[in-house]
Amino acid sequence: MLEYIIYDSEYIIYSESYILNGYQIQGGETVKLYAMSTKPLKVQAMEILRDAIIDGVLKDGDMITEKIAKERFGISRTPFREAVQILEANNWLYTIPYTGTYVKPITMEDIDEVFEMRMIVEPAIVKHLQNQKVSFEKLYALTHHMEEHIGEMSDIEFMSEDREYHAELYRLTNNKRLISTYDEISEMMLRIGIHVLFKQDRRLEVVEEHWAIIRALEQGNGEELLVSHLKKTKQSFIEVYQSI
Repeated sequence: MLEYIIYDSEYIIYSESYILNGYQIQGGETVKLYAMSTKPLKVQAMEILRDAIIDGVLKDGDMITEKIAKERFGISRTPFREAVQILEANNWLYTIPYTGTYVKPITMEDIDEVFEMRMIVEPAIVKHLQNQKVSFEKLYALTHHMEEHIGEMSDIEFMSEDREYHAELYRLTNNKRLISTYDEISEMMLRIGIHVLFKQDRRLEVVEEHWAIIRALEQGNGEELLVSHLKKTKQSFIEVYQSI
């Protein structure tokens, strides 16, 4: 679990090495919050809170208040409120009027809905791509990088590259609405997917399935393999959900 100390509401000390907003932070290093990024404060605050949920620092059902955000994460009032709005829109948090804001638990219904959508959309995308003159170069590069660094990447890094692989399938369609749809889906995938990839054997399966999908795309028969990949991924999600 990520551990850190906030002081003066502006500086943070991490007890171990960590990647924050794309920067490698060494254990014991003092970092000024918001100083390392040109991103808007609300986006930085959103990413800090989202990563805290992913890392288990904030757990399902935990209350998050302005006081907690300032004391634990060095986030001031306005960025916190704006970050909450973003995270609520993406189903990371929910607010009960006059009570508080809480980390929203993942439900079985969430998993079913996300994979139902993916089962409908992604095989259709693959079928479409098989009849188009498109380059799968980025899919190759992503899968090769995942394979080469499978034991070195953090769970978040591996999950991010897995999401990027599927996002690239959507981008290859050049359909803005489809791309926007995956942006929404990927938020939910990240919520529970990070727990699935704690299992090293699933990492190996993911890489093998990614290679198989690329080969099938080139041969014009990728739909069946993609459906199989999604079914295995969903089953892994369900097993993790039931064990939480």
